[in-house]
Amino acid sequence: PSGSRQSKVLMFLNDQETAIDLLHYEAIARTVVRFINETPRAPVTIGVHGDWGAGKSSVLKMTEAAFQGKDRVLCLWFNGWTFEGFEDAKTVVLETIVDELRRSRPMSTKVAEAAKKVLRRVDWLKLARKAGGMVFAAATGIPTVEQLRDVVGAVTDFVKKPQDHVTADDLKKVAAEAQEVLKEAPKDAERLPEHIHAFRKEFNELLEAADLDRLVVIIDDLDRCLPKTAIATLEAIRLFLMVERTAFVIGADEVMIEYAVREHFPDLPPSSGPLSYARNYLEKLIQVPFRVPALGLAETRAYITLLLVELGLPAGDERFQKLLTAAREDMKRPWQSRGLDMRQLQEAVGSPLPEEVRQAHAIGAVLTKILTEGTHGNPRQIKRFLNTMMLRQAIANFHASSYEVWMD
Repeated sequence: PSGSRQSKVLMFLNDQETAIDLLHYEAIARTVVRFINETPRAPVTIGVHGDWGAGKSSVLKMTEAAFQGKDRVLCLWFNGWTFEGFEDAKTVVLETIVDELRRSRPMSTKVAEAAKKVLRRVDWLKLARKAGGMVFAAATGIPTVEQLRDVVGAVTDFVKKPQDHVTADDLKKVAAEAQEVLKEAPKDAERLPEHIHAFRKEFNELLEAADLDRLVVIIDDLDRCLPKTAIATLEAIRLFLMVERTAFVIGADEVMIEYAVREHFPDLPPSSGPLSYARNYLEKLIQVPFRVPALGLAETRAYITLLLVELGLPAGDERFQKLLTAAREDMKRPWQSRGLDMRQLQEAVGSPLPEEVRQAHAIGAVLTKILTEGTHGNPRQIKRFLNTMMLRQAIANFHASSYEVWMD
């Protein structure tokens, strides 16, 4: 086109968790890591709470990065959606943790043997699920030896006159699996509490065999799962609550988890205390809660400015790094912050300001109050607004360029 307007590359702000901390959430991640490091043997469950889009995943990624390269700490990452669709998410979580421990020490026969013992315990859970609830214990999902023997007898008799919805081959398979589990069932583990104690003891032996000081399991996006999957994952975590050297870090909106508890246990009676049963369940499971705060006016302005400057300047530009350093220092004193004003920009980047920085500052000044109030300080919603704005601007530029070509 011969008009004065030049076409520009369409800019887009990625919604994935970023490797660059624009919100100074590193302080939360460092506190989580410090808490885990300073309680080396105590089993702990930490919750990183916040609304969808508040930045929980970024905090968890920074936490994971802090443990990388430490041979005596194994940090595992799970996305809650990974277990969506499995018939029994609880056993999938347990098996995955054991498999990852085994993969971390592939040459160790001690780890392989210890893992095998733990997986035999997990088989009780799988069998209980396949038995159609006949041996499912509401508290933990672990059947007792006597219950399994009852299943073997009941299934064997039932195979003689199978109902329409269950085939004889299906039930024979369940009976065979139950008999296989019974062959290795410990003679002194006839009661449910003993099974729980044995599971935790054997898992602790697995950590000993792996020569680990800490097992850190990070679970993200649990609040996006269906209630059934969310509760199954939490119930799996509950089995580890008394296992030394285990730490679970769960990223979830606590309101959504409470909803999952109410949906999964609809017959809970009304609470007589100040807290609902759903809230009590969550607080019993998650011992140390951290909540990712919503952005205030100053944080929103700094965030908008940093997003647009990073997008406008070339990748790796040292001027952006200087501005990011200035922003982080500013965010350490939010009660004094003005959100990267003109003076701070000039000190960090130099004067005169590059056009990209000047435009970012101008846009931030106009949009800060609107987005702080309209999005309730939610980083994801701020990004969505900016993406929509840039898309509309690109459409407007296209129409303007087309008009100029037509006029020419």
